[in-house]
Amino acid sequence: MPKLETALISATGTRERLIDAISALVAERGLEGTSIRAINKEACVANQSAVNYHFGNVWGLVEAAVARATDAYSGAIQSMLDEQKATGLPVTLMDVAESMIRPIVRMVATPAGRNNVQLMARMAGDCGQRGRELLARGLGPVSLILSAHACEAMPALSKEAAGVKILYAFNTVLNVIPDAGLERWWPLETTSRDRLDRYLRDYIVGGIAFSSRPGP
Repeated sequence: MPKLETALISATGTRERLIDAISALVAERGLEGTSIRAINKEACVANQSAVNYHFGNVWGLVEAAVARATDAYSGAIQSMLDEQKATGLPVTLMDVAESMIRPIVRMVATPAGRNNVQLMARMAGDCGQRGRELLARGLGPVSLILSAHACEAMPALSKEAAGVKILYAFNTVLNVIPDAGLERWWPLETTSRDRLDRYLRDYIVGGIAFSSRPGP
């Protein structure tokens, strides 16, 4: 194999390991608790300048990790919506909610996928304005598609209300599903994951469908 090709493969491997590392570490301890040393150790990278070389700085690495996670999530949402449209039946509010929930449920079934989901949740919660901007950049386009489907499914729903409710739905899904566990101690009558996911879907559909008089 030519030396240049070998070098490119090696560089790609290093980049992916660094992205995997930042995703796992931020998911576990947040960005403030993640150092360059910890990233390199997690990625098994000896060169302490690898993050700066490949991504410019830590935020460049975070941006790459968030882009990978949001691309996977939004792509799965779009695939589910496309499958529903291919049936020739209209996309319902239930389909909108299911397309937001089901990919997350599948992602958290694997360690890497769970890290990606928790990384997105961290961006929404405790990584400041820059983190929220990265998440919005990644999920904004598909949120517009979901909002449009919600308005089509419920003509009385305004574009303004749909956009805000889809935002709240994203925030709920990203935080509730990966943080599953509280139900073990909460006074519930079920801890079935399938039933809990169904109730979450009902909760989101109800929130989107509920109509209230907008304020000033």
